[in-house]
Amino acid sequence: MLAEISFPIPLLRTFYYLLPEELELKAAPGLRVLAPLGKREAMGMIIRVLPEKDADLTGFKELKTIARLLEEDPLFPEDALALARWIAGRWGSPPGLCLGAFYSHAPKELPAPARAPQPGLSVPPPTPPELDKFLETLSAGTSGAYLLRLAPLERRELVYPAVFSAALGGGAQGLLLVPDLSFIPALAAALEPVFPGRIGVWHARLTPKKRAEAWAGAFGGKYKVMIATRSGVFLAFKDLRLGLIDGEHEEIYRQEEAEPFYHAREVLLRRMKALGGRAVLASPCPSIETWGGAASGELLRFDAVPPVPGPEGPAPAEGPGVKVLDMAEYPGDILARPLADSLRRVIAAGGQALVIAGRKGYASRLFCASCGWMKRCQSCGPGMTLVKLADGTRQLLCRRCGKKEPKPETCPKCGGRVFRDYGTGTQKAQEAISKLLPSAKIARFDGDVLRGSLKAMRSELESFSKGGADVLVGTRIALRELGAPRLELAAFIDADADLSSADFRASEKAFQSFYGAWRLLGAKGELFIQTREASHYVFSRLSGMDYPSFADGELAARKDFFYPPFSHIVKVRFASFDRSALDAAASVFLKALSFLGGPGDASEILGPVTPPGEEKRRFHSEYYLIKAASERTAALCLEKARTLPERRGVKYFIEADPYGFY
Repeated sequence: MLAEISFPIPLLRTFYYLLPEELELKAAPGLRVLAPLGKREAMGMIIRVLPEKDADLTGFKELKTIARLLEEDPLFPEDALALARWIAGRWGSPPGLCLGAFYSHAPKELPAPARAPQPGLSVPPPTPPELDKFLETLSAGTSGAYLLRLAPLERRELVYPAVFSAALGGGAQGLLLVPDLSFIPALAAALEPVFPGRIGVWHARLTPKKRAEAWAGAFGGKYKVMIATRSGVFLAFKDLRLGLIDGEHEEIYRQEEAEPFYHAREVLLRRMKALGGRAVLASPCPSIETWGGAASGELLRFDAVPPVPGPEGPAPAEGPGVKVLDMAEYPGDILARPLADSLRRVIAAGGQALVIAGRKGYASRLFCASCGWMKRCQSCGPGMTLVKLADGTRQLLCRRCGKKEPKPETCPKCGGRVFRDYGTGTQKAQEAISKLLPSAKIARFDGDVLRGSLKAMRSELESFSKGGADVLVGTRIALRELGAPRLELAAFIDADADLSSADFRASEKAFQSFYGAWRLLGAKGELFIQTREASHYVFSRLSGMDYPSFADGELAARKDFFYPPFSHIVKVRFASFDRSALDAAASVFLKALSFLGGPGDASEILGPVTPPGEEKRRFHSEYYLIKAASERTAALCLEKARTLPERRGVKYFIEADPYGFY
């Protein structure tokens, strides 16, 4: 008998091994083994057991023998093999790496079953009244997937103990995924009184010893709730019945730095369905994909929003004021006069201000110096970018769909002939604020600071958070880390940098950023947003931070333009120093996908799109976006793209469900 073995290596193949006679009756799919691989002994997993006559042994000169089995029963009660195959097809990573994500942290020698911990004296958590219906549904114990909209976000330390307490009876376990390990201590402290001594944590900074203890605690049932960052979605549990993902809209849940690629939200949904458990996606501003799932009935939505007091109750507290400044009225200004005046007043009164720039550099966009008109793409909506070609000519380019148009000679709105570039980054903003407030202490927090020095990054952030700096200038990454005692003003001085980006999620990300800044302010705080697209529908939904209204509109727009959740996106990028070789590779790629768009298939291909700044480089680069009508079609496109013939001097970059478009 043979065993087909998968190893966690970046190869699109498996290996056959002989089974010793004493293991033939014990070997089964899902069991880990030790087997010789090259010059070493490696850990792999059995995919299937089969007679030698049924195996295709082409290319195998000699069959090696499995050394030993590492356990008698599979580590996962659900079918981890099926889940790994789905991940491989969904995001295009080698199946061995996808399967390895499930068992790579498991020790070779499984820990002995620990004595069941004595239940401590638990304290019943307080139950917010707005959770009554949701908790009643969870207590019923039926499987399902839910969207839990929390507002404000800080209530999670009150909400989550009640959720896990209601859902985890008997020996059932729960998994709480968080977007940042800095959130873990507060949540662990909130859950500890409910499950004394039975809260485990899992993240990348654990020591090997602590990591082994955490894995064993989840696997053996010692821990009632595991609080983990995204890789915790692959942990082995004794009886996992509830999976909750906090801030499910956060991009950090998308693993795109290294294979295997995956999105923790989708893996959690799939895994809990396989287990017959319950999955809860929690967020104050859910992703549009999740919102669409609730609209279609795939998720049951609950709004855990504190009730508004009635006419006889106390008046509701007023939220921070939101002021959208149309920069067409302030041509040439980096800081509009109302924002500049408020900055002076807040800092003079001893308050603090947060200023968010679009990016660390600045993206040029063309606008009329007389009336503020800006060219928008008629095909997909965003403002078009002005680019300079190699021959010195200029043209307008849509970074989303790749459409190109000549630079206008006159403004179609007012007939003006003077155009200006528009865009402000963190360094430019810091300089402008220093001139406005020469005696203020200004800190900066952006990608340059992050890459320069971790110590410098923490120093800048802590200086502001502890009140040592008056103004923090940063990009959106500052919003997740921030806490400031005297924050009275927040401002986005270049909101169009996000709204006009190539990302079809631009409007969604912009609203989430506005909400993130808004929730940091007190009731008397002010939120300023500078834009040249004041008529954009995002701004009409900011009064009271009405996310449901915004999400419904965004979902309708996604449907019109055939973007997720109504399609599946695959991005294929080519790069080469040889233009003709790149064109030839792209031609072969398009031919391989000629099956798209046939009768009954709404799939389409956008592009080619040239990333910004390509004209200044020595090499050529462009990408195509495939909008596949189904997950199966997207998987087929990934397979076709990955089997493209190699072409000398041309590099291929293939990505499913991309979150970056440059």
